[in-house]
Amino acid sequence: MSAELLPVVHTLQRLIRQPSPSGSESALALLTLEEFRSAGCDHAELDAAGNALGLWRGREPGPGWLLITHLDHVHEGDLALWAHPPYAGELEGGRVHGRGAVDIKGPLAAHIHALAAGRPRRDVLIASLVEEELGGRGAAALIADLPRWAASGYQPGACIVAEPSSNRLMLGHRGVSRLRLRFTGRAHHASFALHDQNPLFALATLLQRISSFQFPVHPVLGVSTLTPTQVWTDSGSENLTPNWVELVLDWRSSEPDEERRRALEELCRGLAVQYSWPPLWSTSSTPGFYLPPDHPLVALLRSYVPGEPQVWRFATDGRYTAAAGIPTIGFGCGDPELAHTTDESIAVEELTAHVATLSRLLQAEAPA
Repeated sequence: MSAELLPVVHTLQRLIRQPSPSGSESALALLTLEEFRSAGCDHAELDAAGNALGLWRGREPGPGWLLITHLDHVHEGDLALWAHPPYAGELEGGRVHGRGAVDIKGPLAAHIHALAAGRPRRDVLIASLVEEELGGRGAAALIADLPRWAASGYQPGACIVAEPSSNRLMLGHRGVSRLRLRFTGRAHHASFALHDQNPLFALATLLQRISSFQFPVHPVLGVSTLTPTQVWTDSGSENLTPNWVELVLDWRSSEPDEERRRALEELCRGLAVQYSWPPLWSTSSTPGFYLPPDHPLVALLRSYVPGEPQVWRFATDGRYTAAAGIPTIGFGCGDPELAHTTDESIAVEELTAHVATLSRLLQAEAPA
């Protein structure tokens, strides 16, 4: 069958052609429910948060599978930088192009067609969630609503998060926190060169300390990172120093808050800087998660997915399912390096391989 005729390609093109930036996912959610029903789901609904949910009943009772994707995507940016229109879903060179092809409409299309291929052994709930790109409001709502699903007979025994992973297994990812720091000084004419009153020098000192700081290394998730991302000042003139400078730091880590607090105190020692620590499970701070390499779920999926398991560098909604006590692992199609770029696309061969592997898994296996 040619790529043009593959049902999963057609579904992915439909999904891409419906823009769904964060906060504006409702039209895509309704389209996704149509696709669920066309694929033979037993129950499809839009929950109170706006998540699109589809339940396929299994051939036997017992804890089932939870498959996680999301509905939203990032902004398309400068249209002139796209070789293919971001919302056309063009098929060229064996690839489907467009915003969301990798993150995460390709994996969503693969989920749908993996279930269309045959009745699963255990119940499967596909959850395509809102506002993943903004911190996971949809995931939080899904977890809070699990008692309602339990009352209907569905219980998740394991979760597969389908963020792009090039069809490799992912054991988890680091937590993410974003901190805003304000360095204070005293504005003056640049010609005076009063370095002790110019907060930009304190900022420079912090950046130098960060560049040489030895961050912890987790045995599974790897090294923690602290990255400056944005800077503002109150100076409106090129010959006027600022009264203050604000900096945003992106912290990807696996260590407890107390350890990171101590590290930041050391980095800021002696500097005129103020900051507040974001509360956990806020839009500014969520923990990571990981599944131990010797967990039975890892062994089960490795019998279907070749290669050594890895970890994501970015955060996913898997942090919510893992925190709820659901064994959570990553497995998605698409190159993660293409996510959020103007070259976003997915290979049809990789897409169809994911459908084939996932359908075999769901038809044959119960969660480990």
